[in-house]
Order: sequence, then C-alpha cells, then structure tokens
Amino acid sequence: MSEETTCSTCDKKTEACISFFAHENAMMHKDMDNERAHKSNIFFAVTVLIITLIFVIAYTVRMNAFIDVIKETNAEIIKLASAKGIIAP
Repeated sequence: MSEETTCSTCDKKTEACISFFAHENAMMHKDMDNERAHKSNIFFAVTVLIITLIFVIAYTVRMNAFIDVIKETNAEIIKLASAKGIIAP
C-alpha cells in the first residue's frame, strides 16, 4: 500500500518534483564541474604539447651536433688519407 504523491506544479503526474531553485543550484554546480574539467583538459593538452616540443627540439639539436661531428670526422679522415697518399672513398 504505497501512496503516490503528486507534484503541485505537474498535471497529474506521479513523478518526483523538485523546486526551481534546487534545480538551478544543481545545474550551477554541474556547470562549475564542467568548467573545471574543461580547464584541466586544456592544461593537460598544453602540458603534453610543451613536453613534446621539448623532446623534439632536444632531439633535433642532438642530431645536428652528431651530424656535425660525423662531418668533421670524415673531413679529418680524408685529410689524413690524403697526407699518406691513400685515395679516400
């Protein structure tokens, strides 16, 4: 024997009703949660982008330095081979 309560603002519906202010309060808190989640997603994306840029720049600088060392080494090998009269490849 359950009694069904009817909402005074609904037309003969047996659904739960809440006040307008309670609804607005819940929606305001939900909006604030969404804004906070949006900000943290943007922060995470920017952080990943910055870390990726750091790794790419560091890799590029390191590889350029390595390529310069190889060029200098090859130039010295050719110079030494020429001095001994060996035909360098």
